[in-house]
Amino acid sequence: MGYNFEYADLPEPAAIARAQAEECMELNGSCGNWPQCYNEYSSLAAAYQFALNIAGMAFCRERMRSAGMTYQATPHPFPDWPFDSVDDWRTSDERRRTAYREAERAASAQTSPGRVGIPEFKLTSNGPWVVGRTEIEQALVLYEASPTTPRAEWETDALWVGWLGWLRETRAHGGFTVN
Repeated sequence: MGYNFEYADLPEPAAIARAQAEECMELNGSCGNWPQCYNEYSSLAAAYQFALNIAGMAFCRERMRSAGMTYQATPHPFPDWPFDSVDDWRTSDERRRTAYREAERAASAQTSPGRVGIPEFKLTSNGPWVVGRTEIEQALVLYEASPTTPRAEWETDALWVGWLGWLRETRAHGGFTVN
């Protein structure tokens, strides 16, 4: 299992390519441009992605927990699939599909009211989750407020420094997705 992270708000033309690839995937590749649309998206979005294997994510998650950057919570369930079949999805009214996408996106971005930092459940599975800018900013403030001795030691590790860099970078891009 691996963790793939991507800017929540991709710059154009990568954002357009992602939307086209997602639409094509919803059509099960029957758009007539598969796999070209996916390959174009992958190429354009590569500079805005970060990946960790299960061990690397566990390492970063443990450091985040130690620094108080995350919190324990139970996620709310995602919305039930309201369609009878994939064909029902493909042929249904666009407003119905949009409503479902919006409900799924809200579930992906959920947080726990009154809690500060990133809910750890967003970093224990490959989503789909959205870690928003506010969650990241809070986590980084908590990191800076944590004791300097462990931080100095941790910041000698290239993986940890890379993860911190990713968090800092994604603040300016709406956060990041976890897939």
